[in-house]
Amino acid sequence: MNGAAPLTRAITGEVSSAGILLRADDALQQLHIRAGGNLGGTLACPALLGLTQMVAGLRMRLARAVRVVDGPDNLELWVEAAPFKKDVKLSILSWRNIDNVAAKPKSRDIWPDQGEEPVRLRFDQALRLVDACGPVEDLVKNTDFGSSASIILGRLLGTDALPAFQNVERFLPISRHIVRLLNDADMSVWGQVERDGAGQISGYTLFLAENGKAAAAAFTQADRSSAGALFGKQLVPVLRQPLNRIVTNAETIGSELLGPIRENYALYARDIANAARHLTALVEDLSDLEAVERPDFSTAKDDIELGDVARRAAGLLALTAADHRMAISLPDEQTHVPAKAEFRRVLQVMLNLITNAIRYSPDGTEVQVEVGTEDGFAYISVADKGAGVDVEDHERIFAKFERLGRTGDGGSGLGLYISRRLARAMGGDLTVAAAKGGGAKFTLRLPQ
Repeated sequence: MNGAAPLTRAITGEVSSAGILLRADDALQQLHIRAGGNLGGTLACPALLGLTQMVAGLRMRLARAVRVVDGPDNLELWVEAAPFKKDVKLSILSWRNIDNVAAKPKSRDIWPDQGEEPVRLRFDQALRLVDACGPVEDLVKNTDFGSSASIILGRLLGTDALPAFQNVERFLPISRHIVRLLNDADMSVWGQVERDGAGQISGYTLFLAENGKAAAAAFTQADRSSAGALFGKQLVPVLRQPLNRIVTNAETIGSELLGPIRENYALYARDIANAARHLTALVEDLSDLEAVERPDFSTAKDDIELGDVARRAAGLLALTAADHRMAISLPDEQTHVPAKAEFRRVLQVMLNLITNAIRYSPDGTEVQVEVGTEDGFAYISVADKGAGVDVEDHERIFAKFERLGRTGDGGSGLGLYISRRLARAMGGDLTVAAAKGGGAKFTLRLPQ
């Protein structure tokens, strides 16, 4: 079985806790035999074997992308492995030859006007991401596989995504239209329902492709600007792709998906991944810095609801908070505070504030997010239980590259500076004060 194949039916197998392949569908069995395995012998694919041994030891379900060598081909599989009695059950949900992805013929029926292949995101019946094809480096991470469509679309798209959310959740087709991503790129989006041979719904495929006209206009605008203003449009995409590959490869090595390695090498790999993530965040911050400091920078005036923004931001950071045993307290769902501001920029500010609250608070504490109105403005605040900010530093903390002496925390000193510039560009402000019971409280005020 070769080529890129979004599967209509999972390829399954069972592996004993000792690594013996007990049962396998034909495709998995043939892969095992081509790798030098025998029927009834140890699973011959090191990445799959490593995953099953991890599940057998932890007795918990794991799902991830694994790389497998199949003769001259390099395969990437999305695999779910779960404890099954005393053994481990494997389910391969996606199977593709990554050597052939770039060389696949263009599908003219789905992308008739452009020469570049679109990104294709395939979700299963439960709307979990199981396959991603095309130029996905800037859009999809390994950790996205297995995540729900709502989480992935929420991370990529702003308010324009609402029709896409609704149609994907209802398994309805999406006609091609232009939406704006949270990273400012304009994309064409369309989608279709997938059905099996019996006509039953088997999943959903979403297509995204760069909007040629928008890209050309952005390039023309960049040409008119000064040479120092080309970072965001030209260098960011060039830098982001190799950094993402460093993270992906380092995580693969550190997780020992391709086989066991010495413990200190696994730690080195994780350090490399963390360093690359830091560089990626710095690149994104520098791009935002260039944008907010342009004389012609402006924001949209969307009708937004701050409680909804708070819940979306908290949802995107729920796993990060859980890693630190922290809870994010949110406004009551019946509380509605409308505001006039650009949704994706407000979400960007909130992600920065909540991330900082998690980063600088003791593990096991709570981050409080509140919304309301005051003095003719709508506001949303984030309070933590950290060390707080001295009164004399209340303005200094918003200065460019200012970190108040903190080192080694992964920050660039640009997040709060950019956030305040965004707040003021939207007609509001961002301030800090002492929180009740200790810690810092950052408040974003916006026009109603």
